[in-house]
Amino acid sequence: MEKKGRFDFSIEVLSTDNNTRTVQFCARPDPRRYDSVTIDGVPYYRDRYLETLIAGEEMAREMSGLPIFHLQPSIKSAPEYALARKQAAVQELSGHGHTPPPERATQHQEYSDSLRDIAFLSVDICGATAHRRRDAAGFERAYDLFLKELGTLVGQFNASILKTTGDGFIAYIDHPSFTSQCDATVDLGLSLLVLLRDAVNPALAMVDLAPLSIRIGADYGPSTTRKVLIPSTNFQAMEVASDALNRAVKIQESCEPGTLRIGRELYELVHVQWLERAAPVQFDHRAVGIDNYRVYEIR
Repeated sequence: MEKKGRFDFSIEVLSTDNNTRTVQFCARPDPRRYDSVTIDGVPYYRDRYLETLIAGEEMAREMSGLPIFHLQPSIKSAPEYALARKQAAVQELSGHGHTPPPERATQHQEYSDSLRDIAFLSVDICGATAHRRRDAAGFERAYDLFLKELGTLVGQFNASILKTTGDGFIAYIDHPSFTSQCDATVDLGLSLLVLLRDAVNPALAMVDLAPLSIRIGADYGPSTTRKVLIPSTNFQAMEVASDALNRAVKIQESCEPGTLRIGRELYELVHVQWLERAAPVQFDHRAVGIDNYRVYEIR
């Protein structure tokens, strides 16, 4: 699949017309990301984060006929959402049943069989095996709440859970706009950390259950499916085949507790608001088989 790239702009709305449903706006290269330079009389924009030069004419040419998509989470603020879910979590742990949030989460979608680019998040509960050995019943109560609350938040970001892993889950975002897709992936990852910290763990503490800590790895790239067949036992299964998924898991394994890290493929496609918060971290590139593959922590 061809290499993708993105431009970030500062948008100024000039006029709107409700009758024709049209809008006129002025788009300027975002000064947080680009420096203006001139080489041999030709104006360029230098991307400080990707260290690339983009000709002004090329940037304008790529805008022609470009579709505009809208992909927004159904929640307005992760901290406010977490505050509301804390009370619901306390009630559930106290035996009053599950109360879903008023915001409508996107319903689960089965992974479809086609080659396309997907953003994956691998979410892992740190020390789950030891936690389960210390208090199996307590861990199962905590894990049940964890999956319900964080899994619901996945739907609030128009994502789906690919599978649960016994000590976490893998989620993915599938959307025709790769810029919206990648931005939502980072936003979701950070929001999962907020929800655990401000809703799930305080609720667990109120019923004397040990808190949970998670680490999250994310990356982006081509994905398809393959059929697994063992003729002698008649075992059959469909599984996702994706280096991006494998990288997300390996990146997650490199994380410190309570952190979100993303791979270079995802990093190159996110908005400058996330690039400003991304710091490179040490990563053993041999884990993903790509020389000098770079990983970043979103802080």
